[in-house]
Amino acid sequence: MTTALIVLALLVLGVGIVVWAVRRKPHTPPAGPRETDTAWNDPVTPGQAQAPGDPFPPRDAPPIPPSQDPRP
Repeated sequence: MTTALIVLALLVLGVGIVVWAVRRKPHTPPAGPRETDTAWNDPVTPGQAQAPGDPFPPRDAPPIPPSQDPRP
């Protein structure tokens, strides 16, 4: 009988800790981004120069010839 009471008390203690942790309110509001205009969807102007070695050249760019270096 004593074992059952100990197990029951531990169970109640565990449930109490879980309920306390879940229902606890944060002290400060969650910090979010303050900047609303991040320009993530602004159009890119067509006159921008491509960086050397750009892996995504524009569609109208001439094809890059294959390297003449031998492969190991």
